[in-house]
Amino acid sequence: MSDMSYGSLPPPRTSSSSTLERLFSRLMGWLVWAMLAALGLVFVASLLVWLAVMVTVSLVSSLITGRPAAVTLLWRRYREMARQRWPRRPSADASATPRADAAQATGASTPSAVQDVAWRDVPAQGGPRSD
Repeated sequence: MSDMSYGSLPPPRTSSSSTLERLFSRLMGWLVWAMLAALGLVFVASLLVWLAVMVTVSLVSSLITGRPAAVTLLWRRYREMARQRWPRRPSADASATPRADAAQATGASTPSAVQDVAWRDVPAQGGPRSD
């Protein structure tokens, strides 16, 4: 660890700094923030341009080759998967009681050999156990 104490650090605002220095430091902070924001915007814009170029190339190549574009194939797969997962219309045999249907599907509603019996006291046998 360091032996440097925090008491030796200068205070955040010294009284010797002039108004011009404070204004300059604030201006520099805003300039750095603006530059980083501009870099982020340029990065996002370049990603969008690259996406547009790749979709256009894919569509043009599909016109030349006659095969569907990769974007089209991906969209079709997504639609098929979504329709399998969440069908639009309920099927004809679906009932209005989905929980009862689930109980039937899991076997929870089928009769079993277990029967309910009346409650009764069990007498203690031979006193307390010494386990």
